[in-house]
Amino acid sequence: MSDERTNQARVAIKDRGRSELVEAAAPLAPGQDGPPYLIAGLVALGALFLYVATLAPTTQFWDTSEYIAAAYVLGIPHPPGNPLFVLLAHTWGLIPWVTAYAERVNLFAAFTSAVAAGCWFLIGERWLRPIVPMVWPRRLAALAAAICSAAAFTVWNQSVVNEKVYTVSLCSIAVVLWLVVRWGDQPTADRRDHYILAIVYLLALTATNHLMGLLVAPAVLAYMVTEEPVQEHVVRLLVTGFVLGGAYAVFWAYSDPHGTALRVGAIAILTLAGWVANRTGHLRFAGLALGVAVVGVSVWAYLPIRAHFYPPINEGEPTTWDALKAVLNREQYGKPPLTERQATLFAQIGMWLQYFSWQWGRDWSPSIQRGLAVIFGCIGLLGAWRQWKADKRAALAMTALMVTLTFILIFYLNFKYGFSQYPDRAQLAREVRERDYFYIASFALWGVWVGIGLATLMEWGREWLAEREPSDERRWLFMTPMLLMAIVPLAGNRLTASRRGETLARDFAYDMLQSVEPYGVLVTAGDNDTFPLWYAQEVEGIRKDVVVLNLSLGNTDWYLRQMQRRPVFPFDSATAPAVYRSRSWAQPTGRVLSFS
Repeated sequence: MSDERTNQARVAIKDRGRSELVEAAAPLAPGQDGPPYLIAGLVALGALFLYVATLAPTTQFWDTSEYIAAAYVLGIPHPPGNPLFVLLAHTWGLIPWVTAYAERVNLFAAFTSAVAAGCWFLIGERWLRPIVPMVWPRRLAALAAAICSAAAFTVWNQSVVNEKVYTVSLCSIAVVLWLVVRWGDQPTADRRDHYILAIVYLLALTATNHLMGLLVAPAVLAYMVTEEPVQEHVVRLLVTGFVLGGAYAVFWAYSDPHGTALRVGAIAILTLAGWVANRTGHLRFAGLALGVAVVGVSVWAYLPIRAHFYPPINEGEPTTWDALKAVLNREQYGKPPLTERQATLFAQIGMWLQYFSWQWGRDWSPSIQRGLAVIFGCIGLLGAWRQWKADKRAALAMTALMVTLTFILIFYLNFKYGFSQYPDRAQLAREVRERDYFYIASFALWGVWVGIGLATLMEWGREWLAEREPSDERRWLFMTPMLLMAIVPLAGNRLTASRRGETLARDFAYDMLQSVEPYGVLVTAGDNDTFPLWYAQEVEGIRKDVVVLNLSLGNTDWYLRQMQRRPVFPFDSATAPAVYRSRSWAQPTGRVLSFS
């Protein structure tokens, strides 16, 4: 490569028999500024402050109560079990950040999202270097990108309560994307290998939280295969992937008790992969990659190990290999194959567009929300276009990730019609709730493109002022007010995204349990009337003498076995309503449920 380049490199690649020049981000030169980690830390701290200021003080409806209770008792939540989250949240909950355990776990969601915000700043700052050469305007534009990502409605709303495990996945996506950017900036081969191994480990590890974290893999590959020299890196990555794929094939072939032919074939594939790795000189690296991947996915072992101790929350009860596979494959939910669309693909894309319109001003009227969606959509597309002009390698990675997080994910999830979609069509089969949280990463990533788009508007304004203002620094200064656009989602989501002061779910659980006479059975049907009761009993110890019997879960054999094993807890009259204190209540003997 030429010695004169500083911000861009041209990599020659073959495309349909002809040579085409593709601009790619060059590694940082020795004299260039390194990543602004201190500022990124301050950005993350600012995001954390925002989330803490709007944090839920206790549990909420839907899956919040289940996950908090599972973390507290080291249990197993609904499939796929999310063992990494349970272990991390349980450890985090042991630290007395605040008094209430539920608030501690909610703070964990805020922390992971704040780390992601810091990574979005670093990624934006690095990829803005070919566009904004001056340091302080570039970092302000990267700050705008981080604000748009962190304050998008779904990101903000999911970061102030631990309703799902997706903030951990969001954090892992942001960290892995930053690691691959740093990998591209390393001149030394050995140090680059360390980054690749770290990426492989994190991808394997995040899979044990939720498979959403793996969606960053196409962006990683897109960024790596366009690195120069192309041939050597492609061979190395393909060989490593071949070995990992062979090991995966052996693992699943041995999970089939009747799969003798599959086992032989899988072993043959792994053997061939090892031979190819040895012949190409990549056996050691492929072995290391396989080793760190095994260490990462080993967290799955938590499920069968913990299930054998029969914790109070033990969904799926994966004590056998078949039960473990059923949990990992989410067989309990029985979704149709992808060829059977539960709604038209057009409607499913429309659902995502509806959720996108919520991101920038959810507090305001629907017409304003749609208008802001058009504005932020156009600014984001402008940022994508400018990135393709300035740094095709980074743009390829960003586009691959965005396509994966939108179109591919939409097709794979195969949702029914949205909960609030087409309100005039009552006969449509709908999702039981809004599903915007599945697309949380796409909305956060769009914020990065919005930041690049705002920087592009600054760049154009600077060029327009060239004949009027000789000072380049002053021209950038005059254009910085454009970045105030990033404040819009902060102002437009501050009410709806906030969970501050919300205690309804906890109050509901307390009142429901206290209304039941001692040793009574409380029959429930779904998530919202069951999970808060689990939380109240397991975390706060409220009325554990009451048996909560869920009719939906009663259709499964594992739940009935758990009810049979459930001990009868003594009634505590000191904490019960006054109406139940006037007499003594004999503690029942025997099982809650009994079968022949």
